[in-house]
Amino acid sequence: MEPISLLRIYSQTHYNGESREFVSEAPDCGGLRLQSFRVIRGSWLLFDEEGFSGNQYILGEGLYPDLTSCGCASAVIKSVKPIPYSFTDPSVSLFSLSGFEGLEETSHSDVENISHFFSQSVRVNSGLWVAYEYSHFKGRQMLLQLQGYPDWGGHSSWDTIGSLRPLKLPKVHLQIRNRALDSVLTTESVPINLPAKVFLSSADRSLNTQRWIFTDSLLKNTVTRGCLSVIGAKACAGARVALWEEHGRVNQRWSLNEDGTFSSHLNRSLVLDIKGGVTADTDHLILSPLCVDTNTQNWDVDVL
Repeated sequence: MEPISLLRIYSQTHYNGESREFVSEAPDCGGLRLQSFRVIRGSWLLFDEEGFSGNQYILGEGLYPDLTSCGCASAVIKSVKPIPYSFTDPSVSLFSLSGFEGLEETSHSDVENISHFFSQSVRVNSGLWVAYEYSHFKGRQMLLQLQGYPDWGGHSSWDTIGSLRPLKLPKVHLQIRNRALDSVLTTESVPINLPAKVFLSSADRSLNTQRWIFTDSLLKNTVTRGCLSVIGAKACAGARVALWEEHGRVNQRWSLNEDGTFSSHLNRSLVLDIKGGVTADTDHLILSPLCVDTNTQNWDVDVL
């Protein structure tokens, strides 16, 4: 099974010299002088001090022939860790006073210049964010995870935040697992007619019919290229959910929430569910009103 995160490092620039691979965090890179990097899977966080301290450098999948290409002003990288995957819609709130007080601004996408707003505390509501010391995504950078930062200056040693953007995650294959039934979303084998049934079955990582890509709010099956859709665009409880050819309209758009529910953009209070609830009919997916006591509405996203 492939690791969900893979970083290859080299002791010389342009991928020369001694090399090592990391699939998990390393608080001490063993004294090896790291000079170039290949991020093969996932996103990685690099630090110029041991124990995940010091300045941060955030690398997505790609090639980094030298430290300059990483945005690294230091002469050395001493610790590394993979960045966890997050598929929730990004949201971050900035506050003009510490302790989440004062004026508040909330963002869901790139903010290139925040010079008009002196941020003294920050709360990440969902997703992962990269904060930059200066506008236009320049200067020191810092990964912001799902938590509050009540004293931004004390946490970062920066005066304020100059710009910020959601962390761009790589496209990966996923299994979507129902927590209540411990089975995964599966489609019919091709060729199929649309709309095509989506049902639950036992997880099998070798089956392409269980592989999905979640990008731009669309949940796409890798075999059929169809998207999970509310058939007929009916924003009502009991509306059928199945596969349809991708068109990107609102009835194909979903949000994965922090509680593990998939809400429909037709109506955010309606979520992906299995017909019948606790006596579930695993052959039929529907929209249901959000109910915190309904386990069949909760899903886990497993990176393959």
